[in-house]
Order: sequence, then structure tokens, then C-alpha cells
Amino acid sequence: MSEAKDHRDPGDPAASGVESLEITIDAVDLEAAARFWEAALGYRRLYERAPYVVLGPIGRNWPRVLVQQVPALRAEKSRVHLDLRVRDPGGEVRRLESLGASLQEVVTEAGTTWTVMVDPGGTPFCVCPAR
Repeated sequence: MSEAKDHRDPGDPAASGVESLEITIDAVDLEAAARFWEAALGYRRLYERAPYVVLGPIGRNWPRVLVQQVPALRAEKSRVHLDLRVRDPGGEVRRLESLGASLQEVVTEAGTTWTVMVDPGGTPFCVCPAR
């Protein structure tokens, strides 16, 4: 007996087998990075299991963030960064700076402006206007 074939277009989002999304951030100082992202995103600590701290949203259907302790950050390693979409980018940049983030540059491209920042451990992310 042959198996039924799935004839969906593989580019169709409904064809994905992905059930959840987690974003992993490498950090040398696990605790400092976890504290920063917990406060920056308004997340709570769901659990800790070395070398990870898992953060999750409060009352939102957003992805979890895993902060992963590594012995050193490697320049050759490809990184995924977060884009934080906010209503008040200037206010959010100031808030994140107060949490220990650093402003790297302000970029204007294709009619929009965003701010490139790094968290206290050196991981880059962007603060962008809400869509």
C-alpha cells in the first residue's frame, strides 16, 4: 500500500512542519545577558538548564528566547539578530541604553530609519519603528 503524498507547495507557510520559534543568543556572561533580554523584551524566566536560560513572553504569542552560554564569541560565527519593532523608537533606545545596551549607528534606508544597538554582551540588534 502506498503512502498518500502531500501535494502542497513547499513555499506555502502551511506546508511548514515548524511548530514553534525560538531565538538563541550566544553570551559569555549568561546571567547578564539573560537579565538584559528579560527586561528589554518584558519577558519572564521560564526555566534555566545550563548552559541555557529560557525566556518567554507574558500574555503575548511571541517566540521564546534562549540565552546560551558560550566560552567566547566568535567573529566567524553567523549571528541572527532581533528587530524590535516599537511605537517610540527614540524612547526605546533610551530605555535600552539604561539597561546597558550601546548605540552603534542610526541607519536610514528605503524611507525608514532604525537604530543598530548591541546588548551588554556585544550581540547586535535593531530598534525599528512599528509597522
